[in-house]
Amino acid sequence: MKINIDGASKGNPGMAGFGGVIRYERGCIKDIFYSHPSIATNNKAELMALEQCLEILIEANSHNVIIEVDSKMVIKEVKQLCNRKSPEKVST
Repeated sequence: MKINIDGASKGNPGMAGFGGVIRYERGCIKDIFYSHPSIATNNKAELMALEQCLEILIEANSHNVIIEVDSKMVIKEVKQLCNRKSPEKVST
């Protein structure tokens, strides 16, 4: 599966929201998720998108997933977490 996530805010902090699309390997949409968490920074909205994505993956017991995100901050945080376990599993 491949998941694209994003978060944004109008102002920083400001009105914010996040969402994502989960696709099967051939591109068919499996699920779409989104939320409007009210007031947050853009970084917080990006992290909330990642958190929601991971909750869905855990609940579905999914493995071998590609998560695409455009936030350098989220990528940095994930790399730091993964480098403690298996650094070869994370790429940018």
